[in-house]
Amino acid sequence: MAQVTISGSIKMVGKTQQVSDKFSKRELVITEQAGQYPQLIPIEFKQEKTGLLDGFNPGEEVSVTCFVNGREWTGKDGVTKYFLSLAGNRIERAGAASTSSNSGDGHRSAPPPSMADMPAASSDEDDLPF
Repeated sequence: MAQVTISGSIKMVGKTQQVSDKFSKRELVITEQAGQYPQLIPIEFKQEKTGLLDGFNPGEEVSVTCFVNGREWTGKDGVTKYFLSLAGNRIERAGAASTSSNSGDGHRSAPPPSMADMPAASSDEDDLPF
């Protein structure tokens, strides 16, 4: 499973939603300043990870380590769609010193994406942010 680290400021910290007896989730939205347009990135924290967001507030600069999840879904009309989501695993305030490059769970944090990681712009690009 791919792992990424996203840095930016918190736009929104959602309330924990109890989806079922056995499943809860909580959404965090990060504003990342990458390029000309700010990117609003929703990250979902699930189950016991929802408590990691306690004490974080909008406006704070953070670094969030996430797993990249993808899935396929076919609707009743037979059309197949693909979805991508980010599952939050860790969150730290910007400038918080990490005691180790290993998170303690056997996973190393990936470096944050750089401009070199961004896809090349096409020649027919317009001014729209999407």
